[in-house]
Amino acid sequence: MSFPLDDLAQLVGVMAPDEIAQEPAEDPSVVAARERYNRAGERLMALSFGLVVGTGLVWCSVAGLL
Repeated sequence: MSFPLDDLAQLVGVMAPDEIAQEPAEDPSVVAARERYNRAGERLMALSFGLVVGTGLVWCSVAGLL
């Protein structure tokens, strides 16, 4: 199973494709937990991005730049 971070590392040339360990089929509960953590991470990234952009927009409007 390849993860997006592994794909990105290969794309930028930090990691060779043969460095990824091919793991056997995993326990379904582990796979489900990993998917939950990935979804939570995606939500956290979206929230962080929204906070950064929103704060920038607020400061721009306060400064009168928009």
